[in-house]
Amino acid sequence: MLSKRITVFGVLLGVVSLLMSVDTMVAEGGGMVVRSVERRASVVREPFQSFLSEYEKVLRHELEQEGVPGAAWAIVKDGVVATMGTHGVKSSETRDSVTAGTLFRIASLSKGVTGVLAGRLVDAGLIDWSAPYCDYAPRQAGNVVEGLETLELQHFLTHTTGLPRHTYSNLLNMGRSYSNILSLLPLVKPVHPPGSYHNYQNVLFNLGADMLRESTGQTFGAMTEEWLFEPLGMYRASIGYAAFVDDMDKAMPHRRLAEGYAPTAVEPNFYEVPGAAGVNASIHDMAKWLVALSGHRPEVLSERVLSEVLCPAIPIPAARIMHRNWGGLQTGFYAIGWRVFEIDNQWIIGHSGYVNGFRAEIAFLKEEDIGIVMLTNAPNQTVGNVVPSFFELYKEQVTEP
Repeated sequence: MLSKRITVFGVLLGVVSLLMSVDTMVAEGGGMVVRSVERRASVVREPFQSFLSEYEKVLRHELEQEGVPGAAWAIVKDGVVATMGTHGVKSSETRDSVTAGTLFRIASLSKGVTGVLAGRLVDAGLIDWSAPYCDYAPRQAGNVVEGLETLELQHFLTHTTGLPRHTYSNLLNMGRSYSNILSLLPLVKPVHPPGSYHNYQNVLFNLGADMLRESTGQTFGAMTEEWLFEPLGMYRASIGYAAFVDDMDKAMPHRRLAEGYAPTAVEPNFYEVPGAAGVNASIHDMAKWLVALSGHRPEVLSERVLSEVLCPAIPIPAARIMHRNWGGLQTGFYAIGWRVFEIDNQWIIGHSGYVNGFRAEIAFLKEEDIGIVMLTNAPNQTVGNVVPSFFELYKEQVTEP
């Protein structure tokens, strides 16, 4: 399936990469300092600074208006963190302020982490996109899940297993264990041939993470630490329930009430599927993540890896493109753990996430080398509104004048 990826996107990504590579080589000819200074200069010039100031003013207003307890965001331009901001409190009970180091659950943004991890492992020759599940089924399970034997790594990580949408996500919500849910999968009948249709998953996506674990002999936490978090300097990032609840600088989840928000308990349920929803991170970590995704940490995330992972694999059914706030949306695709939207003839790559009172979103536009990531500790509409409006305002104030 990967060989049939959208050709136009691949060509476009290659052109952008070539331009970035030329810029890098020229800058390195004059020294790393020159390159760094030129990048930083690009974020302090007008009209970018005026755009940034106006956007953050609107963002803070929206968060205040909706009463979102706590939030953190970062904006990256040309490989530089242009701004990093925080709002509100970790918990409406303790009133401790959110900081750049405060840990949040990043929910389904975890899928992008898993996708990039898979890309690095494929690039290292430890596994292949077309590797069948039967070759990498968890050994402790004793045997593979019946009916899934021939499904490939790419099927799990692009939500094209052929099984119904959100297969047994409801059981995760009910607190069922991952092993128990896997034992029930043979009861589910496919509704599409593998690789032919996008049906979003959590449990089945995590089977892809299980395959990665078997390819390295490491836990998911150890893999992400070695291959991503440590080399990228994401020192607060972690995996799992224990790592989150034991942390002293964490945001608490909130639930919506008629009169506002109230703190609620951290639930372990979706930590059962760490590859789908088990990553914790601070906004400082996520800013570094966004810099790397934008192609500015090639010693860790090569352009070859990014091109493979971020290239569209399967159309998202029109009825399932629920991102109604994205004006000008033409088509939507799913890549390896990432959504790819064609908007006004440009490709915006990103993902949204919600779990247990945490709402998060990340999006970036490679053609303009700009991106944004937001983390919040309550269900809200603000994130869904202000991330699309970020690119709209940028177009109006920076690219079109």
